[in-house]
Formats: sequence, structure tokens, C-alpha cells
Amino acid sequence: METPDTNLELSVVIPCLNESATIAQAIGLARELITALGAPGEVVVSDNGSTDGSQALAEAAGARVVAADRRGYGFALLSGIRAAKGRIIVMGDADATYDFREALEMVRAVQQGADLAMGSRLRGNIEPGAMPTLHRYLGTPVLTWLIRLFFGLRITDCNCGMRAFSKQAFEKMGLVSGGMEFASEMLIKAALCNLKVVEIPCSLRVDTRDRKPHLNTWRDGWRHLRFILLFAPHIVFTAPGWILSVVFGLMILMLSLGPVTIGGMHLDYHHLFYAVPFFCIGLQLLWFSAFAAKFRRFVGLSGQEAAPPAKFHLERWLILGLLVGAAGVGVFASVLVNWWAAGRGELLAIRSSVFALTLVLSGFLTVMNALMLSMLELHFDSQATLRE
Repeated sequence: METPDTNLELSVVIPCLNESATIAQAIGLARELITALGAPGEVVVSDNGSTDGSQALAEAAGARVVAADRRGYGFALLSGIRAAKGRIIVMGDADATYDFREALEMVRAVQQGADLAMGSRLRGNIEPGAMPTLHRYLGTPVLTWLIRLFFGLRITDCNCGMRAFSKQAFEKMGLVSGGMEFASEMLIKAALCNLKVVEIPCSLRVDTRDRKPHLNTWRDGWRHLRFILLFAPHIVFTAPGWILSVVFGLMILMLSLGPVTIGGMHLDYHHLFYAVPFFCIGLQLLWFSAFAAKFRRFVGLSGQEAAPPAKFHLERWLILGLLVGAAGVGVFASVLVNWWAAGRGELLAIRSSVFALTLVLSGFLTVMNALMLSMLELHFDSQATLRE
């Protein structure tokens, strides 16, 4: 990674893939931004394998061109930002739909102490036809609401592609995403690293290119959503897991002893058949939370500031699971002994049988998930050793 040039205040990074129609215009706007700032700066075009001569056009327009090692919006930005020499980075698209001159206020915000200055198209001016209706009124608002809800960021447009941030903040965030979800990763990690994020209105122009944009609405929307959910295991897995496990676990315990009346509602052994599957689902959600945490750390999605993970003790979980399962087998054995002693007639010990089944299933889930988590941990640790 390039270290910031002490004499270079700003680097404008533009990802590019076959943008010969607009790349020169975008670079011109970026150079006007540097002039308006009145400080040394550069324009870096991160080329993603263009075959239409975009590289030569970018160099002719005054940009420094670097080659992104992998195809993808996020990979192009990562390569460009790492190669940038400025203390402050401005990122924006090569299609000239963003006016880089409007990023001056974002740069000023970073100079005054913000770590990340976001643009907001929804608070600014969107030219007619510049943003698809589905993106403007459904996709972007929903994804933004989820980020606000899960991570506490006070923003209105999570998908705005024009942003300014310090090189130091970039290094803290430890960004790794290679696709369009790079935009969401930056916001989420900024929140997790307790960075100062501000939002500034910006405009969005109509795309004048004669081809379809690289963005795929449903594919990229799903990638954003998947990424957001991966970073919110406490909402997706942990909280629902605890609620289901505790509520239905208590219900199983009470109904295993006899009928229960709560607030005029009579519960009997029939309700056990509803409680057991929901209890097991809750237990599995808690394990999914542990898997998600392990996966995020392995692929570098936990950020530079994340606390080290607690050590996973396989043996303890195996012993616990085996003891719980053995207790269930013991209850089953007791039921069968009593049934045999009573003459092997109808087996009416429904409460005890369901309770025993719950213990066996819980023990089985604990042992299997503990083994799987341990195998993943072993694999991840070996891969980390190879990378070193």
C-alpha cells in the first residue's frame, strides 16, 4: 500500500471498466475539484481490464492509471485507494453521473475532523431519469434503513458512490469486499470502528453512455442485503435465538410437569409438539451466530479494531452435549422400563417422552455444531498460517 505523500493532500480515485465515452469528462471534473481545493492532488484511475482504450484516454486527460488485479467494483476501488498517495481520498464513478466539484464540501469536512464524508443523492438533486424508480423508492431506502437500525449511522443514502475519507480511516476499516457491497462494507465498518461519519447532499446526473450500466439491480441488491445481515448476527441470529430458546425451553419444562394455565389460556401436552421444534430452531440460531462471527473474522470482515475472539473449547461443548443427550436417553429408558413393568400396554408417558426427545435433540445439535465449528476454526487457522 502506498503511504500518503506528505505534500499531496488529495487523491481522486475513479474505478473504470470500458468507460471511454465518459472517462475524460469525469477526470476533468476531478481536476476542477483539486483546483478548487487549492492544494496538491492527483487523479487515480483504477482500470478493471478495459478493452476500449479507456486507459489511454485517462492518461491523456491527466490521470495516473493503475491496473486492478481482480475484476469487480470493490476490487478496482481497493487497488486505486491503495495506490493513491494523498492524505484524503475522494471516490466516484467514471460515468460522470457525479459532479466531483461537489465533493469539495466533503473534503473540507474531512479536513475539519470527519473520518468519512458521505454524499446523499436523496437529499440533493436527482435529474429526471438519473436513478431507477425501484432504486430510489425501495432498494436504497430499505438498505439505508437497515444500516441505520443495525449500526446507528444517521445517513439517508447508503449507496451513494461519491465519498471522501482519510487514508488513515481507510486503513482502520480494513475493507475487503470486491463487489458493489463495498459501499455497504465501508459504512458498516466505519460504525464498528467508531469513526466520525457526516453526510452532505450531492446531485446525480443522467447517465449519457450508450450501454447498460454495470449495476445489476437484484444481484447487487441481494449482495448488499446479505452483507448487512452478515454483520448483524445479534439481530438476525443471537436475539431471535435467545428468545426462542428461553421462551419455548421454559414452556417445555413447565408442560413436562403437567398442564399450565397462563392468563386464562390453558396449555397441555399438545403444545409440547409446537414448543420442541421452536426451541431447537432457537438453539441452532445461536450456533449460526457463532459461525457468522468466525466467518467474518476469517475473511477479514471484522475490521482492524475488532476485539480478539474468545477461544472455542471443543471438549467442553462435546462433554456438555453428550451429558444432555445421555440425560435424554436416561429419561427414555425410564419410560420404557415403566411401560414394560406395567404390562407393555399403551405408552401414555407423552410428557416424559417429549422432554426426553428435547434433551436428545439438544445434545445432538450441540455435539454436531461444536464439531463443525471446531473444523472451521482448524481450517481457518491453517489458512491464516499459510498466508503468513
